[in-house]
Amino acid sequence: MAQRVKEKRTLIKFGVQSTTYVSGVGSSTVWETVTVPIGTDAAGNEVTTDCFYCEWLNSYGQVAIQQQADGVNRPARVRMPYVATVYDALTNKAIRIYKNGIVDDAHTFQLASAADNYIESNKMLEFNVKKYEGK
Repeated sequence: MAQRVKEKRTLIKFGVQSTTYVSGVGSSTVWETVTVPIGTDAAGNEVTTDCFYCEWLNSYGQVAIQQQADGVNRPARVRMPYVATVYDALTNKAIRIYKNGIVDDAHTFQLASAADNYIESNKMLEFNVKKYEGK
């Protein structure tokens, strides 16, 4: 039976770390959202989006108890359609995941596992997240 994303109801955004250095001022770090092209408008201009929909499955029961014992706050498993730009960011960059597209501490998560391109078929991504604890 083929695996697929069952319910894409949760909006998420991804932020990648970007650090720049200015001589005499120092370095500054910002989190830029990952954007991908989705087509063109009537004038031929490229249209992009930073919004992605996924199946967000919170952990519960024995799994959640074990993860809480390991110090993981608010764990969840995320499944979403494969997007090459997102997969590259998940595997190669410092990244944050913003649940419901809200960029604040309460909705910011970080990777808790490596991203998986399921069966290397470029159809579905799966990864685990945990609550981001800012310091």
